[in-house]
Amino acid sequence: MKAGKIFTAVFIAFIFILAACGRSGEAVQPIRIGLTIDESNPIAGEAASRAMAQAMEDFLGIPVEAVTDISYLVGTEAMRGGHLDIMLVSAFNYVQTSSVVDVELLVTLPMRPGTVNNAVFITRADRDDINTLEDLRGKTMAFVSATSTSGYFFPVYHLVSELGINPDLIANPGYFFDTVFFSGGHEHNILGVGFGDFDAAAIGGMFIENMEELGLINSADFKIIAATQAVPDPSYIIRSALDTELIGRIRAFFLQYNDPAYFAENWRDGNIRFAEPDTAGFEHMRSVVTSLGLD
Repeated sequence: MKAGKIFTAVFIAFIFILAACGRSGEAVQPIRIGLTIDESNPIAGEAASRAMAQAMEDFLGIPVEAVTDISYLVGTEAMRGGHLDIMLVSAFNYVQTSSVVDVELLVTLPMRPGTVNNAVFITRADRDDINTLEDLRGKTMAFVSATSTSGYFFPVYHLVSELGINPDLIANPGYFFDTVFFSGGHEHNILGVGFGDFDAAAIGGMFIENMEELGLINSADFKIIAATQAVPDPSYIIRSALDTELIGRIRAFFLQYNDPAYFAENWRDGNIRFAEPDTAGFEHMRSVVTSLGLD
């Protein structure tokens, strides 16, 4: 069976399973949370997530179901059909989803509270020939992937805004960069720059600190030559069709939830907590999407 047919069959089966649970009305039906994985959350723990869903059920006094291991695409379609109520998304995914489903931001998960989560351009500290974005002309450049918010969209938008580069040509060899690579990971970009495989790279700024804390690099070996506006952290979104009071109670649950095991297992840090979303940052994400023709 071809991959497209397999995906379609899995998706249809997923929808039928959800529909079979018998939703008879918004006031009594279970609240369903879709737990997707994005680049900022690669090791989500199912056990801790289900424990959080149980805690939410106890808090709300109504059934709550955690739907794990679903893709963003399947989750969006399920939300559009009313079969999924809450989903974890990246900033880019939120903009995509809100264009086809009536949703609102519920809570955000600050990955490093008190710090700015932005995208940065890095090179080796000993590269005296690279100190500005213009100095990247004719150099080898690494991005994370063509779908990465902090590893591609924000950096490209910054280049477009600062240098007037055509985003449609930016990956073409010889247009601005000599060669463009997509390494597949922020850590790969950092190590690639460190070993001299790339002249420069775009990464999420937090990854330098993360790798230094793990003893994998020395941040003094790198320098940041430019930084973008802050990238919104991963957030939970919720269907706007739900009762307004219920949405408020769900938001209140997230904001008071403080189980260190959940945050440690899902987000590597038992000290972080959910917070009110910064809507301004998401509006900037909309500007990025529009400017790069991603909508």
